[in-house]
Amino acid sequence: MRKTSIATFFTLAACFAGNACAQQPNIKPGLWQLEVSMPGQARGQMAGMMAQMRAQMASMPPEQRKAMEKAMADLDAQGTEFTNDGVRMQQCITKDDIARYDLLGKKAPDSCTRKSSPTSGGAKLGMTCTRPQMAVDATVKFQGDKAYTFESVATVTDPDGKPTTQKSSGSGKWLGSDCGKIKAASVR
Repeated sequence: MRKTSIATFFTLAACFAGNACAQQPNIKPGLWQLEVSMPGQARGQMAGMMAQMRAQMASMPPEQRKAMEKAMADLDAQGTEFTNDGVRMQQCITKDDIARYDLLGKKAPDSCTRKSSPTSGGAKLGMTCTRPQMAVDATVKFQGDKAYTFESVATVTDPDGKPTTQKSSGSGKWLGSDCGKIKAASVR
């Protein structure tokens, strides 16, 4: 169950939460902060899982440990912080990033199909994937060009064929036009 929660969390963050903010055509370019919470998670579980992962790295083969250290350093460099019930991350969005994406488009990873429809002030999004086997439904609502909220439900099937459903919610807010040390999404 713990591995499924981690997979669900990262899938939601990568597929919907960050992209919804980054890819809405009428948002302000600059530094954005995204907060994702996963109701029902034990208090401190996300931060605890990351601490456990760091501790387990000591027993990994050198090549695997180096790859994990790089991935974690990349998260830190992008302003990612694991909180008691989710994650807080920062993302630098440029005008080009905004112009290149259509929130209601059909783009999705190769193993996924995506559906979307506009709603008043936002959009309903859905994605079904075969690798990993999962389904995600989300609703994004924009509050002008400097904020948004979202809610999502993901069902991920673990290797044993057991489905796990996880709800999440969150918000994004514009922090300013200067991204500071955070690299633009299109540069990473």
